Amino acid sequence: MLFKVLCLNDDASGMPYFAEALVIAAALAAVGACGAAQSAPLAPSSVNRPAANSAAPAASQPSTSELLSAGIAQSPAPMAAPMRSVPASRPAPGSFDQFAHNMLTRDALMGSWWGARSNLGAHGITPQITLLQAASENFSGGIRTNRIDWRYRLDVSLTMDTKRLFGWKGGTGFVDFMAHGGQNPANDLVGELQAISAIDQNPATRLDQIWYRQNLLNKALWFKLGRIDTTYDFDHIRDAQVFLNGSFGFAPSIFVFPSYPFSAWGGEVLWHPIPAVTLHGGLFDGNTENTLPDVASTNPNALENPYGIFALVEESLNWRIAPHKLSGTLTLGQWYHSGSFQRYSGSSAQGAQGFYGYLDQTLWKFGHPKDHSASRIGGFLQYAWANDQLTEIDQNISGGLRWAGPIPGRSDDNTGISATWAHLSPYAQTPYSYELGIEGFYIAQITPWLSIQPDLQYIIHPGGTYQNALVATIQVGLAF
Repeated sequence: MLFKVLCLNDDASGMPYFAEALVIAAALAAVGACGAAQSAPLAPSSVNRPAANSAAPAASQPSTSELLSAGIAQSPAPMAAPMRSVPASRPAPGSFDQFAHNMLTRDALMGSWWGARSNLGAHGITPQITLLQAASENFSGGIRTNRIDWRYRLDVSLTMDTKRLFGWKGGTGFVDFMAHGGQNPANDLVGELQAISAIDQNPATRLDQIWYRQNLLNKALWFKLGRIDTTYDFDHIRDAQVFLNGSFGFAPSIFVFPSYPFSAWGGEVLWHPIPAVTLHGGLFDGNTENTLPDVASTNPNALENPYGIFALVEESLNWRIAPHKLSGTLTLGQWYHSGSFQRYSGSSAQGAQGFYGYLDQTLWKFGHPKDHSASRIGGFLQYAWANDQLTEIDQNISGGLRWAGPIPGRSDDNTGISATWAHLSPYAQTPYSYELGIEGFYIAQITPWLSIQPDLQYIIHPGGTYQNALVATIQVGLAF
């Protein structure tokens, strides 16, 4: 067993369990925070999936009274008298203490790869190997209990700076090989339509991404061409990325979204006509499953788009609220797929469309007096819609709070709590009309190359069919 817990029972109503699950999730976040408070800071840094753009800043969760005063919160007052620092003794060269210190403070487990990483970096090539492993257990409800599902995702990527490589200013190349294996608890344990974890997919090994991006007009304009995982660029909510549930990666009502594990050939253009406004659009191959062969195979029809084109546009408004420069974003997105789809009635429909919108706002920023590292609390809210005759999840509402650096000296730790509600199409004729997931987590950045994330999710009406499920997950991230 991953944890000893009290199983919750269900009746036909469903919604009263939202409060119970919220308490459970909040308790998990609090326990994680207490545990991390007792560990010494190690100058951590996050282990993430390879990012197509700059990584999103971190955030986390305050008390209710803190949230109410978020708009006028001030940084803590400095200490009355400075403490006298005692010089730390350095480990002797060649000693075990020096070896342990180097292991715990290096950016990657394998260090500089005997100088190869540094040499490549000097020429504009940044290699990265990351491994995510997760184990989940369902304690009640769902499809089955008393079994642990384990899975992994391995990414091997190269990022290339064309200025250092060729003297070509503003260009970036990226290539990523991905391997995934193990079980899928959403299908095997819970029966959930919204994945327990964003890495949960069927086993596969493939060239996941290969693209080129060019910045123009002093980065006010850029374009990208290649095989792209669009979730890094579109419907990318800054404060939702650290949650495990798949609905926080992108809205589940966008059922044709070319994202992990099915990226797609295509292109994007992003433009800032003024600093506060972002216009972003893309066209992609709509036949994602047939355009993603395994690495060892070929697909001569990959560019013929036999099942249509997927188009997506976003309009964003960005701001900073004085006096603490609390950043926020309001984004509206619209998508259209030109392919042919089958309705629940059995008839054919030409084209599918939908829209979404989200608000992502920094609620509070402050520094810890001991080490002056910044902490940040952010919140988000999203709504998405699609045609209920073509997809099982036709509406989705999600929201949450994320707190980065909740403990002095641990600025790369994160904790948070969230909820995601998926309305099910009446044409699907499921016993329940919705699925609701509540999640709480804590990410402890043990070293710069090692993170551990305990996570608890309470799923009400999984798949609109099964009894409420309580799922615990532990995810471990490694950077080599």
